[in-house]
Parts: sequence; C-alpha cells; structure tokens
Amino acid sequence: MSRPGHRPVSVSLTVLALAALLFGGATAAAPAADASASAGSRATDVIARTNAIRAEAGCDPVRADQQLGAVAQKHATEMARHRYLEHENRSGTTSGERIRSAGYDEATGENLAHGYPTAAEVMDVWMASAGHRRNIEDCEFTHVGIGYAPDGHYWVQDFGG
Repeated sequence: MSRPGHRPVSVSLTVLALAALLFGGATAAAPAADASASAGSRATDVIARTNAIRAEAGCDPVRADQQLGAVAQKHATEMARHRYLEHENRSGTTSGERIRSAGYDEATGENLAHGYPTAAEVMDVWMASAGHRRNIEDCEFTHVGIGYAPDGHYWVQDFGG
C-alpha cells in the first residue's frame, strides 16, 4: 500500500554518494562491501542509503541515535546467537517496547533481515517489501538505530519519532 503522492523510488549511486556527503555517512560507491567491514561502517552505510531514499520520498533524514542503536544491536546479537528472526525477543519483549525503552514514545518501527552481507543487499530487500519500505519512507521517524551481527548477517533497523 502506498501513500498518496508517493512514487516508486529509484536510488542511483550518485544520489547515494551525495547523501553520504550531505548526511555524514559512508561513501556508497563500492558495489559489494568488504565482508570484514565493521558493524559500525555497515550501520553508517545503511543510514546513508536510508536517508537517500527518504530524500527521494520527500522526508527529512533520520539521525543515528546511540541508545536506539544499542537496542537494535542487542536484538541483532540475540537473534544471531539463538538463530531466529522475530520482532519479539525470546523473553517476549516486542519491537515497540524495545524502541520505547530507548526514549521514543510517539512513532516506532522496525525492519529485520538476515542472510545479506552488505548494506546494499539488505536495503534492496527492504525496499522490495511494502512494509519495510513504508518504515523507511515514514516521514514521522526522526531517528534510527542499526544493529548488525555478522554471524548469519542479522540486521535490525529500529526507527523512533
């Protein structure tokens, strides 16, 4: 389901590179990131790509939030350790509850994925899914936290607004 006034998003490397420069993210020129890239650089890459897409959709950029990032990282690590992919953790805490614990009470959203080793791949998968795309293009979100666990390539993208 798309919102009125929104059009399909096509992100070029030029737009991604510009977004990286404007929003302080990593460059997005490499077609496939080095498999040994740190979780921090992967998170920076996801945020830069997210903000390029948000700009195309007419949204302000989301800003990285350290507390939200810690919540996302903890969930990514737990999912990798126990080999599951769910918005609810093993103790029954939902994504909304985890995001609210980081201080976001208004708007919350979460994207999950596993098996994709690069930011480009996980963003392509999320953008091909209506629900994930809706989170990325939701202009109510102001902050984001990214979690990445390399064992199984588990990704968590938590949004707060």
